[in-house]
Amino acid sequence: MLLQWFVICLLAMPVLTGTGRSCPIECTCNLDEQNRRQVLCTKGGLSAVPVSQIDSDVRVIIIKGPGNNISIGELFQKLSLLEVLRITDSQVPSLGNKRFWGLTKLRTLDLSKNNITNVYKNNFQGQANLRELDLSKNKILNISSTTFDQLVDLRRLSLSDNSILELVPRTFFLLNKLEYLDLSGNPLQDLPPDVFHDVQELRIFKCRNCQLKKINPQLYNILPNLNELDLGRNEFKFLDKDEFRDVKRLTKVWLDGNQLSVVVDELFRNQKSLQHLDLSYNRLAKVPNDSFQYLSNLTFLDLSYNKLVRLEPQSVRQLSNLLTLNISGNVQMNLHDMRETFEVIPQLTHLSVADMGVLPMGLLVPFKQLRYLNISGNHLDNMSLQVIDPCRELEFLDISRNQLYGINEDTVGRIQRIRNVRLDNNPLICDECHMGKLINVVQHLQWKWETYPICFLPKPLRGSEITDLDVSKLHDCLDYITDEEQNAASTSHNFLERGGLNTLAILGGIILVLIVVIILVMAVCFSKRRARYYTREDRLNGGESGKCIEKNPDSSNGNGNAANGGSPPEHAITPTTPTNEINFKFPIDDRVCTIDDLVLPPAPPPPAKEPPSQLPPPPPPATTTNILNNFSYSSCAGNNTATAMAAVAAAATVIPPGAPSAATSAATPMPPARNKLPSEAIVVVLPPPQVHYQTEHQQQQPQQLQLTTIEPLISVN
Repeated sequence: MLLQWFVICLLAMPVLTGTGRSCPIECTCNLDEQNRRQVLCTKGGLSAVPVSQIDSDVRVIIIKGPGNNISIGELFQKLSLLEVLRITDSQVPSLGNKRFWGLTKLRTLDLSKNNITNVYKNNFQGQANLRELDLSKNKILNISSTTFDQLVDLRRLSLSDNSILELVPRTFFLLNKLEYLDLSGNPLQDLPPDVFHDVQELRIFKCRNCQLKKINPQLYNILPNLNELDLGRNEFKFLDKDEFRDVKRLTKVWLDGNQLSVVVDELFRNQKSLQHLDLSYNRLAKVPNDSFQYLSNLTFLDLSYNKLVRLEPQSVRQLSNLLTLNISGNVQMNLHDMRETFEVIPQLTHLSVADMGVLPMGLLVPFKQLRYLNISGNHLDNMSLQVIDPCRELEFLDISRNQLYGINEDTVGRIQRIRNVRLDNNPLICDECHMGKLINVVQHLQWKWETYPICFLPKPLRGSEITDLDVSKLHDCLDYITDEEQNAASTSHNFLERGGLNTLAILGGIILVLIVVIILVMAVCFSKRRARYYTREDRLNGGESGKCIEKNPDSSNGNGNAANGGSPPEHAITPTTPTNEINFKFPIDDRVCTIDDLVLPPAPPPPAKEPPSQLPPPPPPATTTNILNNFSYSSCAGNNTATAMAAVAAAATVIPPGAPSAATSAATPMPPARNKLPSEAIVVVLPPPQVHYQTEHQQQQPQQLQLTTIEPLISVN
């Protein structure tokens, strides 16, 4: 009989303990706190869900990275009893169509920390019993209307930390049982009230870091049942007196990390049930006396890291149930005046006065029931630490980031009754007279601290926890030596004390170098834009100082060459005559002439006056469009040099394309087809070469100026 019972127990043991069932190699299988069979795959490195190795009666599946790369397919249909499915940090790209069809008992679906970009209506078909859906920390860009209309029993929905730009109407269609909605971390900038008509039973609404500047009051009218409202880390600058008029059931409100400069009177006059209020990290300079007048049930108030100078006793007098107060980081506040305010709220159990400066003696006298005290970062030394003497009931004490180099015997007697003490980032001297008593007490405590003090001096013990030291081997008493290179008491809110001075010096040097470079660049650019006369824009400038238009030395020959002593002809030679033409050429870089490059010849003697009838006949009209005009040298050279220079300056001008020719005003009109220049031409007018008059008849005939049309390299339109 005994043997039979032994055999039965051996056969029943796998069933009772859960062993003998199939379990994936990469996972572990056990029972959760509700005695449901679960599969945990947390080692990472999975490329697929090992559904084939999972028993069909499994109720919970938890899969998370690191290193997973999973695509969800039609894998879960045989797991009809599945209640919880969590696939997180596994780079899931999409949900797929009807991937969860058949999981009628599924209550929780967690797909957070993946790469999902779009969510569609058919992703959740067959999930009418789903209660919780977490799609946070994905890459969702938008959500269309009626996406979640299959989830008629959904109670909690998290879409936080995605990239959703806007909420379209009917986004939450048929989610009339939804109680929790988290939209934090999406750049929404606006919350259209119409979107929330389908979730009027909402109790908890979170929209932190959504770039909100204001909220339409109609939204609160649509959501009158809100209990918790989190609007922290947005861009609110002012809240109207009637901001929260319609949400009378609020118990917790977060407005931290905004830009509020004042809390208007009676802002929370309708929130008599409010218990938790966070206004930290704003720009509050003053709290009016009536700001918290009706908050008799408030238990938590955070005003830390603002610009408060004083907290009037009248402003907190009505807070008869206040237990937690945080005023840390208000560096402009006069703590000597806070004694009167503290006397109004002696029932406090949690107080934070960190990063405020030296605390005056007697500041904490009103608090006989204090359990939690944070006075870190206040430059406390061993003498000023006596400020904690009135607090006899402490359970947590944070005196980190101060200037303590030891704990005396009296303070050790108080510390040994505190369950958790933080002493890190103090320049502690681990010798017998400074830390010997505390080391001995800490090593024999019945409870453990979360963090233990670390030695700063002597250097051989620097970085060692006091629990690892042997009191009998410590030095008797060392002098305190300031080590500026490693100041353990530097506070996290003082940039300069953390070595930031060197960083600022480096940044300042970089900025100075950048400024000098910018000034030099501007000077070079300004010098290149000095005043000159150009025939084209600066973009055509070749950049060399040589002559940009030169005479062709080969063209200075023939009978009319002045350099060879010949006399000029009686009439100007057309450009079609290559032997007597004055040719010009542009250098290869297409430079443009300036006035300084044109050399004026000496003015010839004025010709003898003759009657108009004896003047030579006017030159014939130009036979081609390449010759623009015949210019009389005597008209500009017969006067003084200034007149000649003015004439040359006027001549060295770019005539815009299509401008009428000067010949149209002459006595002999030109044909209509020749009144305009070609659209690509640039005409340059130059003074004539030096002329030697040989006869009286030639002296009476003025030398005609040769005009040459040059085809440009770049068109000017």
